[in-house]
Amino acid sequence: MFHGSIPADMCRIVREHVSLWTDVTDVYNACCGNFTVERTIATLGKRLHSCDVLLYSTAIGSHYSGSPHPLNLSQAALDEFPYLATHHQTPADRLANLLLCTRLAPLMGKSKSNAYWDKMRRAYETQWPDLHAKTKAKILAAEETFTLASYTAEDAMTWVERIPPDAGVISYPPFHGAGAAFVRDFAKLEEMFEWEPPGFQIMDDPELEQLIERITDRDHWLLGTNEQIPHMAEHLRGKTRTTNRGIPIYVYAKDGPTRIVQPRQKTEAWPGPHLAGDPIGDTPSLAVLTSGQFAALRSAYMNANIRPGAESLAVAVLVDQVLIGVFAYSWAPTLGNWSYHLPQQPTVYMLSDFPVSTSRYAKLSKLVVMAALSREAQHLAWRHGHRRYQSLATTAYAKRPVSMKYRGVLRLLKREENKALQEEWSAGLSPSDSYYAQPYELQYGGPFTGKPLTDVLAEWKKRYGKDLKP
Repeated sequence: MFHGSIPADMCRIVREHVSLWTDVTDVYNACCGNFTVERTIATLGKRLHSCDVLLYSTAIGSHYSGSPHPLNLSQAALDEFPYLATHHQTPADRLANLLLCTRLAPLMGKSKSNAYWDKMRRAYETQWPDLHAKTKAKILAAEETFTLASYTAEDAMTWVERIPPDAGVISYPPFHGAGAAFVRDFAKLEEMFEWEPPGFQIMDDPELEQLIERITDRDHWLLGTNEQIPHMAEHLRGKTRTTNRGIPIYVYAKDGPTRIVQPRQKTEAWPGPHLAGDPIGDTPSLAVLTSGQFAALRSAYMNANIRPGAESLAVAVLVDQVLIGVFAYSWAPTLGNWSYHLPQQPTVYMLSDFPVSTSRYAKLSKLVVMAALSREAQHLAWRHGHRRYQSLATTAYAKRPVSMKYRGVLRLLKREENKALQEEWSAGLSPSDSYYAQPYELQYGGPFTGKPLTDVLAEWKKRYGKDLKP
């Protein structure tokens, strides 16, 4: 029901520590976000107090603390989505509308002449009564088990000053620009309601240090961070990292047990043959891979320096039932503004693509990319992603200003100086990493071709199939 989440492994650590605070009655959570911490410890018998500055958090917090925010719809929202007013009577109605409006917000201001956006608008209008009823039912059900003693829409820096010294304090504050990102991400939603945010300061490093000092000067506290704090090493109580490319979270506390969670990759062998020294055949096909099969093939053939991500759909490219390569899509939300570059919407992200390394062909990777654009691949994306994707996009880090793998198959959408090693997900990578330290970050994309795989293979053989490895 609520968007975003602190990882489940950190939640387990938080709950374990708070359960040991036997002499604490009140627990305060600064920068509460979507109340994952509060919901994690709701059954421990503590009085819960929360604060944040976003409308999203304020709507939820005020409702479950017994003083619902009025959540009046803005005129702009009523002009674009007049049906919202018919589902906006009771406090639970209004909160359900706001939670669902996180899906509508991206449509604010979108041209109604665009076929894709217009279809999305009509679909939401048709389904809104059902979506609203289901969301309202969840809100009312949660009232039975989840309540807050208080919620305050206030800057955490001033709020923590008033926390009683004998209370417990928890915080997982935004780090390194994440605060500004949260404000930006929720800006469209806040345009849909009459909302005057409280005064607050986006947290940079000096403010974070001050907040940490104000939290850790008591007997019971717990702090989640996205990086290690050297001078607090004696208080490190946990580290969670659930995927190889996931952001590590470090948990600090005054005392208590120590826990560590590391990623574990499950693999499963692909049951068929792999293309080796023989000529490529004539009958292409695609096969959906299990996560274990994808992990095993990725480990065998993908550049070992590339950190793996979580795929939504992995697909084997076969010719005469012989494996020639793999591609994978992801339909997880991204910050990529693909509609600016690709008028064919919506866009699916191609997470990875790689050929087997045992063949005689120098440009087999191009066949994998061409197959990922085929009619059959598009239909798989529609079926498994539940959206009619019209284009795909992907990212490459390169030594040169173009990627030879994608050149001639996809269009170069954007070229930037590579700053991957400055991103949070790259924590732990060496500054001299041979892949992520390359000078260029390239965004490639293009529409699905609609070509059947047989035509794709014939085209590849004509254009690239005669290029053999030396």
